[in-house]
Amino acid sequence: MTKVIKPIAITPDLLLSTTAVETYPDYNSATSYALDAIVVFADQVWQCIQGPSVGNPPDTSPLYWTKLGPSNKWAMFDTEISTQTVAESTLTVVIKPGICNSLALFNLVGNNLQVTVQNGLGGPVVYSYNHTLDGTVISDWYQYYFEPSVQLGEVVLPNMPPYADAHITITVSAIGQAKCGHIAIGTFYDLGQTEYGAVASIIDYSRKTTSIAGITSFEKRAFSKRVSMRMMIQNSQLNKVQRVLADLRATPCAWIGTDTIGFEPLTLFGFYRDFSIDVAYHTRSFCSVEIEGMT
Repeated sequence: MTKVIKPIAITPDLLLSTTAVETYPDYNSATSYALDAIVVFADQVWQCIQGPSVGNPPDTSPLYWTKLGPSNKWAMFDTEISTQTVAESTLTVVIKPGICNSLALFNLVGNNLQVTVQNGLGGPVVYSYNHTLDGTVISDWYQYYFEPSVQLGEVVLPNMPPYADAHITITVSAIGQAKCGHIAIGTFYDLGQTEYGAVASIIDYSRKTTSIAGITSFEKRAFSKRVSMRMMIQNSQLNKVQRVLADLRATPCAWIGTDTIGFEPLTLFGFYRDFSIDVAYHTRSFCSVEIEGMT
């Protein structure tokens, strides 16, 4: 079954706590910043491009500052999955998103994931999930002893109980650094039954150059997933599916092609480029969608 999670924007009011610490100091209007100084301002990282800079707020002084990206605490809540929030050993965040019934995490690095939902701050636990992030599949003795472990980078929880005062605690544990690229919390919608023939691929933004001497060099850059799939839907759901997809245009969402273990390449965070509905039969139709993931 193809699902999509319509995300809730996480604001500072909804992020109650986090164990992630900022890598750079907060901006201070009384400080004289030299060229290339880096600060955190309004949950973003900024670099000084003209010094000295005194009393020039980064968000309103483009001649003095350039934005580098989200701060460490907020990297997991931007629209990219390659920007990771990092913490030593344990990354724990507590979020109060309001009514929601689904959670998806992307680009995880760690050994274990634990998610709990409490009804109110300090209230009873109404949902709990605890699972290893080791996605290794062992098929013979050689792999058992010598094959490196495979990181389970995506986890989707589509059936969380909806509570208006839900407090969600997410903990990623690791030996070393725990990382999370993106957290999507919101409401999931069933779109239709995924058909065989779905195509999963990547878009590689790496650069390959060849000199006049014929020497080829590579610069590894980010990549994004791409998925094309077709779903079978009941004709009674045609209007619902069309309205849901139309409402999600130009909106990065979590897309789940199937819940079946082993088909994680059909799970991605991104936006749909195109969709079409083919009214094929009296009671059933087909919906095709092409999704491009965020880097």
